[in-house]
Amino acid sequence: MRRFFLIAAWLVSTCCFAQQVETARYELPRWGKDQSCQFVSFGEQGGMMVSTTEKTNDEKQRLWEFVTLDTSLYEQKVDLIPLPDHLTLFDAKGSDRWATFVFLNEKQSRSDSVGFWVVTFNRMEQEYNTFTGRLPERSVVQSIALIDGTLMLAVNNKGGGGFLSQYNLDQSRQRTITPSIGNDFIVFQFAAIPETKEFVMAAREFVDKHYRATSFFVYSRDGLLTQTHCFENGENAGLGRMCFAFDKMHQLMVFSTLERESNKKVTVEGMTEDFSKEAVGVTWIKFAASGTQTKTYLFKNLPDIDQALSSSDRLRVKEELLKMQQGKKKEKGEITFQFYAPRLVDFAGNHVFVAEAFQPIYHTETRMDYGYYGVYRTYPVTYTVFDGYDFFSEILLSFDDEGELRWHASVRFENDLCGSLWAHATEAAARDELLVASPGRQTLRYEVFDADGTQLLNQQVMPMDFLYANDTFEDDYVAGITQWFGSRFLVHGCQLVQNPKLRNTRRTVFYVQKLQYE
Repeated sequence: MRRFFLIAAWLVSTCCFAQQVETARYELPRWGKDQSCQFVSFGEQGGMMVSTTEKTNDEKQRLWEFVTLDTSLYEQKVDLIPLPDHLTLFDAKGSDRWATFVFLNEKQSRSDSVGFWVVTFNRMEQEYNTFTGRLPERSVVQSIALIDGTLMLAVNNKGGGGFLSQYNLDQSRQRTITPSIGNDFIVFQFAAIPETKEFVMAAREFVDKHYRATSFFVYSRDGLLTQTHCFENGENAGLGRMCFAFDKMHQLMVFSTLERESNKKVTVEGMTEDFSKEAVGVTWIKFAASGTQTKTYLFKNLPDIDQALSSSDRLRVKEELLKMQQGKKKEKGEITFQFYAPRLVDFAGNHVFVAEAFQPIYHTETRMDYGYYGVYRTYPVTYTVFDGYDFFSEILLSFDDEGELRWHASVRFENDLCGSLWAHATEAAARDELLVASPGRQTLRYEVFDADGTQLLNQQVMPMDFLYANDTFEDDYVAGITQWFGSRFLVHGCQLVQNPKLRNTRRTVFYVQKLQYE
């Protein structure tokens, strides 16, 4: 059976070959809680790691460090670029030729517009370019996407409505694209499809502040509208987080979670960051020439899906089944999950829709308060404390081009509580196997499935090497994993590491670490 191997394991080979050993781990010091750091991939050409520094120039501009790395994670070039202070790195995207970094002002003044900055790096020319722009008052950048030399910013306006800001990096041209929608709407999701060199935008439509439909727009990399579709919500149900793909006939397919909708009015502001709604199933949609095709799969109808539930929800489902058997309950209740950032993986001719399930964890505390000057007796005050998000399982559903569910499975990684939401796992088709992996506490956990969804390898736990021999793990704040290129992966995050042999025995670092699947 194929296994994950750390490239750092090449240390073993040095006893036979006289050569410099690559550590397959790169670190940057973390000096502040709000410090930003991100890695952008150039595919087989390496990547770039970007972080803010404590340094400023004579004009009081903050210096950002841009480090170009090769595929062995060795430094090739280090550049310091001055940017206005109080900027945060919103997001970054990379391709074989370009890297783009979008910065936003974290301390907005009371002006009529919002400022943003973009830094681009042309890998072929080894040149940087910086430009700035203004957005409407109280507007919000929803997401960014990059295809070749075209950068798109999806922006939502203050009270609804949105637009795309397109930048041609080769010709330094900008244009604004506003979708034509009659009702109030927000840009809900925006994604690049590299295979077809197109962008897909999903916009939620509102009628009298009720979420009623979702419109889909397909744009070429030149900004031309090539497809437009609309999907009406069902009764008490609407589309949630989604992924996009095209079939062999270039017909748009949407894979979306299905969420229950109430009749309460909602505001359009902030809805793109709302992950509190629970999904009851997954909906497949194809906008074919003959008409819209759709199929829905409710979680309560999927066999063994209860294995993916959290412990408390599994107990609730068992209690409901027991009531049904005793005749106390007529219908089986819904099985629901809160999902974060679903992903789509092409594997064995099918589309595997993957979603990470999480739940917020709270605990109750009680303190004793006293009356005026302590004269009156004490009385208890109870309040709820947020502990973090528990990412307890991952659900995989494999669809063909006609929306038939071929198989489903679940993986339980039991991640530690985290204070914010981020993707804890990655999935990749490695040859004829599907790999599902998640890092945590300097270990890698992974499972392997075949084309029929059969689990080939039970969950494995493997320790990862450090930068130095005497390093020991103390804590981590973020730990994610992404596919780099081919069978290579990158684990990245922020760690607290101890080493009694170094002058600074404790160090807090951002890191990237290379893995190989063989």
